[in-house]
Amino acid sequence: MLIRHDFTAQPFEVLTTEFNVQDARSINIHLREGVFEHVFMLVKDPQQQLRALLTWKTRLKHFTVGESPETTSNNALAGALQAGVWTITVIRPTPLTGYVEFEIVTRSAPSEVVMNSPCAVLSRRWDNVVDAAEKWYCGDLHCHSVYSDGRVTLEDIGAAAGQFDYLAVTDHSVITTLLPPGFPPVLPATEITFDNEVHYNVFGIRRLPDYSRYFLREGITKNHILTALFNDLTAEGALVSINHPFSKGMSLGHDFDMRHIQLLEVINAPHLADRPIDNEKAIRFYDFLWQRGYRLTATGGSDAHKPDSHGVYPLGKPTTFIHSGGLSLAGLLGGLKKGRTMIAHGVNCQLDIRQGERVVYPGDEVQGAVAFSATCDTGALRWRLIKNTRCLTEQVGVHFSGSAELKAGDVVRLEARLGDETVFFSTPVHCALSQPVEFSFAALLAQFLRMDN
Repeated sequence: MLIRHDFTAQPFEVLTTEFNVQDARSINIHLREGVFEHVFMLVKDPQQQLRALLTWKTRLKHFTVGESPETTSNNALAGALQAGVWTITVIRPTPLTGYVEFEIVTRSAPSEVVMNSPCAVLSRRWDNVVDAAEKWYCGDLHCHSVYSDGRVTLEDIGAAAGQFDYLAVTDHSVITTLLPPGFPPVLPATEITFDNEVHYNVFGIRRLPDYSRYFLREGITKNHILTALFNDLTAEGALVSINHPFSKGMSLGHDFDMRHIQLLEVINAPHLADRPIDNEKAIRFYDFLWQRGYRLTATGGSDAHKPDSHGVYPLGKPTTFIHSGGLSLAGLLGGLKKGRTMIAHGVNCQLDIRQGERVVYPGDEVQGAVAFSATCDTGALRWRLIKNTRCLTEQVGVHFSGSAELKAGDVVRLEARLGDETVFFSTPVHCALSQPVEFSFAALLAQFLRMDN
């Protein structure tokens, strides 16, 4: 069955095709033609259960929905192929010219093995503890494979992940459903990319998101879609991040309710030689939002798509450290939600925050005098203790020691620089912050840009 959809001039389109399945052991999907962009395909069974979520922004063109994980492609869910009418919905979420063309073939014989001994991602137990120690766990919260616009396989990512405690594969708008064996714990995640205005990572996602539920509403706008989608995802326990807000080519044209945002990526892809991302501006925006009552967890991500000039896939550049009572999906998400994060790029740092004998962690609420101490065993850094966007103390060396007094409304964090680049960053500690009064992302961004210019 060959299907072609020509794009119209509408802001976005939702196009649904039905096909009949009888005595099938596999459904094979071939993305024949189409723009290499954010166009989605949703495959649903006769019970309207979502069985695959694909994108045209992928290096791959052939996908299979099968009965077993071994015969099912990543981005799809294995299971019985019910007889009846299946549907394929194509969503074009942003204005594009051109068309998409794809082919559907059902087979009565099982498909060939797609992946040997795959590990299912969405069905993993969230409370399964890999390491019971309470400590800082290191990993990368942002990377891509050939299943979107990356140039490396999942096997390549697994080979590069050996030094990390956890990982999040954030391919564009699709969900990694199957992994080859040998990975550390993987947070179910995606980078929602409806266009190149703003991108969002979602961590702790529990299902394939049915984007058609949002785009099919009459009279809906993209901003309404984003707010409704984020509301539903966070209600299910997922955490939403604004990614690389000041990246070259990003227009920041979205508007949505900031109450559904829990994280902000302050350091993205510092390994890129041409530096297309203004991480320092992202840090200033992060501080601006904290001053307005938004207790956002700071994250970093390599946004790795391909090997660098030395042939190395730059996973973990930067690394995000999450403090958790144990290494599990629930523990990692809990650490992210509490703000217990540090980001480091090319440096190995330890941070200790105390109030008397009490250990304090980034993200904690605390009142009174708090002592910060830090060490970098990879060389001297320029340490800066920041209170309410202003530098309280600056020291140069491998060690830092300083303190701050927190009262109502105060926000204090520690960073370290190497030259003009921030290479270490921690989520702030804070005291009795006021609640936000402005919830519009567009309004907050406009206020920040006026102040920052």
